[in-house]
Amino acid sequence: MGSFSAKLRVWNPSAPEKFEEIQAMVDTGAAFSWIHKERLERLGPEVLRRIGFRAIDGSIIERDTAAVWVASSDFKAPDVVVMAEPSDMEVIGVHTIEGLGLAADPVHKKLIPTVMPALTASRLGRVATAIDTALIRGKLVEPFSNEDFRRACPGFGNGTYQAFLWKHRPGEMAAQRSYLN
Repeated sequence: MGSFSAKLRVWNPSAPEKFEEIQAMVDTGAAFSWIHKERLERLGPEVLRRIGFRAIDGSIIERDTAAVWVASSDFKAPDVVVMAEPSDMEVIGVHTIEGLGLAADPVHKKLIPTVMPALTASRLGRVATAIDTALIRGKLVEPFSNEDFRRACPGFGNGTYQAFLWKHRPGEMAAQRSYLN
């Protein structure tokens, strides 16, 4: 992806009148945004914990993280950012980008609004619902083969019987049900 920068406004939720505005590189390879510690200390955010990060040279470095609010354009959200040392580069990472409901547009070199993926019980889909029902009714027993799936849940295309099989190892459907409840 081509590199580009974006503006980010950062503030402490307990003192929103104090804020910092930065112009930082958008880095979709970075999990968190890195903002210089001195900027963040002026805002007085809550320091959460120290996390280890693997540097490009393979070494492990440790940095504190802080709870802040961030905004880009008209989008704002709570966030966790890394308190970067002066030698560290300030970047806007994926946690911040996705938390704002944005995506990196490398063609136009800007952050743009996006629709985020979601897994909800009502959106499990016809295949997962059929498998779940067959398991509950005893027509299908885990672990099951492609052919077991085909017999217990007829009516799907040939590729479906193979595409969903990896998700249904022993206990997987029960884990999905407990996750969704």
